[in-house]
Amino acid sequence: MPSPAAPRRSGRPHASSRAMLEEAAGELFLERGYATTSVADITQRAGVSRSTFFNYFTAKSDLLWAAFDERVEALRAALAAGPADATPGEVVEAALRDLAARLPAEHVALAFTQADTMGLGDDLRLAAARRTADLGAAIATYAAGRGVDPLHARVAGAAWAGALVAAVEAWALAGAARTRLPDLLDRALAPVRGALD
Repeated sequence: MPSPAAPRRSGRPHASSRAMLEEAAGELFLERGYATTSVADITQRAGVSRSTFFNYFTAKSDLLWAAFDERVEALRAALAAGPADATPGEVVEAALRDLAARLPAEHVALAFTQADTMGLGDDLRLAAARRTADLGAAIATYAAGRGVDPLHARVAGAAWAGALVAAVEAWALAGAARTRLPDLLDRALAPVRGALD
Protein backbone atom coordinates (compact mmCIF):
# COMPACT_ATOMS: atom_id res chain seq x y z
CA MET A 1 0.00 0.00 0.00
CA PRO A 2 1.53 3.33 -0.98
CA SER A 3 2.34 5.68 1.85
CA PRO A 4 0.31 8.86 2.05
CA ALA A 5 1.86 11.92 0.52
CA ALA A 6 3.64 14.21 2.93
CA PRO A 7 1.54 17.24 3.80
CA ARG A 8 2.45 20.39 1.93
CA ARG A 9 3.92 23.19 3.95
CA SER A 10 1.93 26.35 3.77
CA GLY A 11 3.29 29.87 3.61
CA ARG A 12 5.48 31.82 1.28
CA PRO A 13 8.63 30.34 -0.18
CA HIS A 14 11.76 31.25 1.82
CA ALA A 15 13.26 33.61 -0.76
CA SER A 16 9.92 35.22 -1.53
CA SER A 17 9.36 36.45 2.05
CA ARG A 18 12.80 38.01 2.20
CA ALA A 19 12.36 39.76 -1.14
CA MET A 20 8.93 41.01 -0.10
CA LEU A 21 10.35 42.44 3.13
CA GLU A 22 13.11 44.24 1.23
CA GLU A 23 10.64 45.66 -1.30
CA ALA A 24 8.15 46.73 1.38
CA ALA A 25 10.88 48.42 3.39
CA GLY A 26 12.21 50.33 0.40
CA GLU A 27 8.73 51.61 -0.42
CA LEU A 28 7.95 52.61 3.16
CA PHE A 29 11.31 54.29 3.77
CA LEU A 30 10.65 56.52 0.77
CA GLU A 31 7.00 57.14 1.59
CA ARG A 32 7.25 57.74 5.33
CA GLY A 33 10.94 58.07 6.07
CA TYR A 34 13.25 55.55 7.69
CA ALA A 35 12.91 56.81 11.27
CA THR A 36 9.10 56.72 11.27
CA THR A 37 8.80 53.29 9.64
CA SER A 38 8.61 50.46 12.16
CA VAL A 39 9.32 46.77 11.74
CA ALA A 40 5.57 46.24 12.23
CA ASP A 41 4.85 48.59 9.32
CA ILE A 42 7.25 46.63 7.11
CA THR A 43 5.85 43.21 8.03
CA GLN A 44 2.29 44.44 7.55
CA ARG A 45 3.10 45.82 4.10
CA ALA A 46 4.94 42.59 3.17
CA GLY A 47 2.18 40.39 4.58
CA VAL A 48 4.49 38.39 6.84
CA SER A 49 4.86 37.96 10.59
CA ARG A 50 7.28 39.76 12.89
CA SER A 51 9.08 36.47 13.55
CA THR A 52 9.58 36.06 9.79
CA PHE A 53 11.27 39.45 9.72
CA PHE A 54 13.73 38.40 12.43
CA ASN A 55 14.44 35.13 10.63
CA TYR A 56 16.13 37.23 7.96
CA PHE A 57 17.25 40.47 9.59
CA THR A 58 18.53 41.47 13.01
CA ALA A 59 17.65 45.15 12.60
CA LYS A 60 15.70 47.47 10.33
CA SER A 61 18.91 48.93 8.88
CA ASP A 62 19.98 45.47 7.66
CA LEU A 63 17.27 45.65 5.01
CA LEU A 64 19.28 48.29 3.18
CA TRP A 65 22.43 46.17 3.21
CA ALA A 66 21.02 42.71 2.49
CA ALA A 67 22.62 42.28 -0.94
CA PHE A 68 25.94 43.66 0.31
CA ASP A 69 25.91 41.30 3.30
CA GLU A 70 25.23 38.31 1.05
CA ARG A 71 28.16 39.23 -1.19
CA VAL A 72 30.46 39.64 1.83
CA GLU A 73 29.56 36.10 2.93
CA ALA A 74 30.56 34.91 -0.54
CA LEU A 75 33.79 36.92 -0.22
CA ARG A 76 34.65 35.10 3.02
CA ALA A 77 34.29 31.79 1.20
CA ALA A 78 36.41 33.08 -1.69
CA LEU A 79 39.19 34.08 0.70
CA ALA A 80 39.15 30.66 2.34
CA ALA A 81 39.35 28.98 -1.08
CA GLY A 82 41.95 31.37 -2.51
CA PRO A 83 44.95 29.83 -4.29
CA ALA A 84 47.93 29.22 -2.03
CA ASP A 85 50.38 30.26 -4.76
CA ALA A 86 48.93 33.80 -4.91
CA THR A 87 49.91 36.52 -2.46
CA PRO A 88 47.34 37.43 0.21
CA GLY A 89 46.90 40.79 -1.51
CA GLU A 90 46.14 39.14 -4.85
CA VAL A 91 43.55 36.87 -3.26
CA VAL A 92 41.88 39.74 -1.38
CA GLU A 93 41.82 41.97 -4.45
CA ALA A 94 40.32 39.20 -6.60
CA ALA A 95 37.63 38.57 -3.98
CA LEU A 96 36.80 42.27 -3.71
CA ARG A 97 36.64 42.61 -7.49
CA ASP A 98 34.27 39.65 -7.68
CA LEU A 99 32.05 41.25 -5.02
CA ALA A 100 32.04 44.55 -6.92
CA ALA A 101 31.13 42.81 -10.18
CA ARG A 102 28.20 40.97 -8.61
CA LEU A 103 26.74 43.53 -6.20
CA PRO A 104 23.35 44.81 -7.37
CA ALA A 105 22.60 48.46 -6.66
CA GLU A 106 19.22 47.87 -5.03
CA HIS A 107 18.79 49.19 -1.51
CA VAL A 108 22.37 50.06 -0.62
CA ALA A 109 22.36 52.63 -3.42
CA LEU A 110 18.95 53.81 -2.30
CA ALA A 111 20.29 54.27 1.23
CA PHE A 112 23.11 56.55 0.12
CA THR A 113 21.16 58.52 -2.48
CA GLN A 114 18.01 58.97 -0.41
CA ALA A 115 19.56 59.21 3.06
CA ASP A 116 18.13 62.68 3.74
CA THR A 117 14.72 61.90 2.25
CA MET A 118 14.42 58.70 4.27
CA GLY A 119 15.81 60.28 7.44
CA LEU A 120 18.58 57.71 7.82
CA GLY A 121 20.98 60.03 9.60
CA ASP A 122 23.41 58.25 11.90
CA ASP A 123 21.94 54.81 11.15
CA LEU A 124 23.48 54.85 7.68
CA ARG A 125 26.91 55.85 8.99
CA LEU A 126 26.76 53.25 11.77
CA ALA A 127 25.63 50.51 9.38
CA ALA A 128 28.43 51.38 6.94
CA ALA A 129 30.99 51.51 9.76
CA ARG A 130 29.87 48.13 11.10
CA ARG A 131 30.23 46.52 7.70
CA THR A 132 33.62 48.13 7.15
CA ALA A 133 34.80 46.79 10.51
CA ASP A 134 33.39 43.30 9.92
CA LEU A 135 34.87 43.03 6.44
CA GLY A 136 38.19 44.43 7.65
CA ALA A 137 38.30 41.78 10.38
CA ALA A 138 37.58 39.02 7.86
CA ILE A 139 40.39 40.22 5.60
CA ALA A 140 42.76 40.55 8.56
CA THR A 141 41.95 37.03 9.79
CA TYR A 142 42.60 35.63 6.34
CA ALA A 143 45.89 37.55 5.92
CA ALA A 144 47.15 36.63 9.40
CA GLY A 145 46.38 33.00 8.59
CA ARG A 146 48.60 33.37 5.54
CA GLY A 147 51.52 34.56 7.68
CA VAL A 148 51.06 38.35 7.58
CA ASP A 149 51.96 40.03 10.89
CA PRO A 150 48.62 40.33 12.79
CA LEU A 151 48.92 44.09 13.39
CA HIS A 152 49.85 44.70 9.75
CA ALA A 153 46.94 42.45 8.72
CA ARG A 154 44.48 44.44 10.86
CA VAL A 155 45.57 47.78 9.45
CA ALA A 156 45.59 46.49 5.87
CA GLY A 157 42.23 44.76 6.33
CA ALA A 158 40.64 47.99 7.58
CA ALA A 159 42.11 49.90 4.63
CA TRP A 160 40.90 47.40 2.02
CA ALA A 161 37.42 47.22 3.57
CA GLY A 162 37.25 51.01 3.76
CA ALA A 163 38.17 51.23 0.09
CA LEU A 164 35.29 48.93 -0.84
CA VAL A 165 32.67 50.76 1.23
CA ALA A 166 33.93 54.14 -0.06
CA ALA A 167 33.64 52.83 -3.62
CA VAL A 168 30.09 51.58 -2.98
CA GLU A 169 29.09 54.99 -1.62
CA ALA A 170 30.71 56.80 -4.57
CA TRP A 171 28.95 54.40 -6.96
CA ALA A 172 25.57 55.08 -5.39
CA LEU A 173 26.01 58.85 -5.32
CA ALA A 174 27.30 59.00 -8.90
CA GLY A 175 24.31 56.98 -10.10
CA ALA A 176 24.71 53.22 -10.08
CA ALA A 177 23.19 53.01 -13.57
CA ARG A 178 25.75 55.49 -14.93
CA THR A 179 28.91 54.17 -13.31
CA ARG A 180 30.56 50.80 -12.74
CA LEU A 181 31.44 49.71 -9.21
CA PRO A 182 34.50 47.70 -10.37
CA ASP A 183 35.95 50.87 -11.94
CA LEU A 184 35.41 52.89 -8.77
CA LEU A 185 36.83 50.06 -6.66
CA ASP A 186 39.95 50.06 -8.80
CA ARG A 187 40.43 53.77 -8.06
CA ALA A 188 39.66 53.30 -4.36
CA LEU A 189 42.22 50.49 -4.04
CA ALA A 190 45.06 52.55 -5.54
CA PRO A 191 46.28 53.93 -2.17
CA VAL A 192 46.18 50.53 -0.42
CA ARG A 193 47.19 48.13 -3.17
CA GLY A 194 50.30 46.24 -2.17
CA ALA A 195 49.54 46.43 1.55
CA LEU A 196 49.29 42.64 1.81
CA ASP A 197 52.00 41.61 -0.68
